[in-house]
Amino acid sequence: MIVNFDKYIDNRHAKLSKFDGLRSLYGTSEDTCISMWVADMDFNPPAAVIKALEKEVSHGVFGYYGSNKSFINSIKIWMKNRHDWDISEEWCSVVHGVNSGIGMGLRAFSEPGDEVLLFSPIYYSFFNTIKNNGRVAREIPLRIVKDQYEVDFNELEKRLSGKEKIIIFCSPHNPGGKIWNIETLTTLAEFCKRNKIIIFMDEIHHDLTYSDKPHTTFLKAAPEAEDISLIFTAATKTFNIAGCHTGTTIIPDPKLRSIYDREHAAIGKTPNRFGMIMTEAAYREGAEWLDQLMDYLENNKKIFTSAMKSTKKLNVFDLESTYLAWVDFSQLNISEAELKTMLVNEAGVAPSFGSGFGNTAGKFARFNLACRREILEVAIQRLANTFL
Repeated sequence: MIVNFDKYIDNRHAKLSKFDGLRSLYGTSEDTCISMWVADMDFNPPAAVIKALEKEVSHGVFGYYGSNKSFINSIKIWMKNRHDWDISEEWCSVVHGVNSGIGMGLRAFSEPGDEVLLFSPIYYSFFNTIKNNGRVAREIPLRIVKDQYEVDFNELEKRLSGKEKIIIFCSPHNPGGKIWNIETLTTLAEFCKRNKIIIFMDEIHHDLTYSDKPHTTFLKAAPEAEDISLIFTAATKTFNIAGCHTGTTIIPDPKLRSIYDREHAAIGKTPNRFGMIMTEAAYREGAEWLDQLMDYLENNKKIFTSAMKSTKKLNVFDLESTYLAWVDFSQLNISEAELKTMLVNEAGVAPSFGSGFGNTAGKFARFNLACRREILEVAIQRLANTFL
C-alpha cells in the first residue's frame, strides 16, 4: 500500500508538545510559527498500529498487560531482519521509554556525585536525567570535520578525572545525524574497557537511516564490549509513536542484567498496555511503511540541505540519519538571543536551539524535517527571506 505522507492532518489542537510548547517555551503560537523543534513526526503511524489500537478499544477491557513473549519475539525478529543482530529474549527489559531506561541505569551503576561523560553536543534530555539523579554531567566536545562530528579520543583521555562511571553515547548521533563508523565504535569500546567505564548506547534513531549509509549496532561492531554495555532502543522514533512511552533496554551480560533488573524491580515493572500493543504491531507489520518514509524523508533532506547551503552564511551538517537537520549559524556573528528572535519572531520557525545540547552548540539550531513537503517549503521560504 502506498503511504501518502503529504496528507493534511490538523495536529494543532491534539495535545501535542510540539504545539503546546510554542506558547510556553517560545512565546508564540501555531497560528504564526512553524513548529520544528520536537523530535516527532507529523504523520500517521503504520496502518497496522492504528488497527491494533482500534481492536483494543473495541474490546474495551484494559487490564494489566500479561505475558510479553510475543512482544519480545517481535523485537528479536526486527533486530535480525533490520539490523542483522541476533538477540536473546532474556536480554530484553521493557521500560517506559529510553530516557526512563537510562535513568534506571544511572541509579543502578553509579552513585550520587559520580560523573557521566557525554560527547557534546548531545540530546538535551540527558542533561536533565543526569542532574535529576544527582550525578554530574561532564562534556567532551566533538570535533567538526567536513560538516560532521568526529570523536576526539585524545581530548577524551586528557579530560578524565577518575570519577567517571558511565558514558552515554548516541548512535546514530543526535543532533548531528552522524552514523559512526566501526573504527569509532571499536575504539570507544577499547577505551571504556581499559578505563572500566560502562557504556549506555542510545540507538533510538537506528532505523532512520538513508540509502547511502547503513547503521551498525554497537555490539555487532564491538562484541567484546558486551560485559560493559547497555543498549537502549525503541520503536517510538521509527514509527512516530512517541506517546506510547515504551522502549527496550538490551543487556547481553548476565551480571549487568541482574544489577539493572534489581533497579527496575524497585520501581515496578508493569508496562504500558497500549505501548506494548502499538510497538508490537509496528515491528511486525511496519517495515514497508518505514521504507516509504525514508524515501520521503530523503527528499525532504535534499531539499532542505540544498536551500540552507545556498544562503552562504548558513552551514548544514551532512545528515546521514534521523530527520533532524543540524544548522550552524555561527558565521552570522550574532548572539543566541538574537538568533532566536530572527528565527521565531521574524522567520516564524521554531527549531530546538543549540545551547540545550551542550556548551559547544550555542550558535546552532536543530530542525525537524519530518513534516509534509508543503510545510517544509514554507519553512524554507521563511528562512530564506530572513537570512538571505
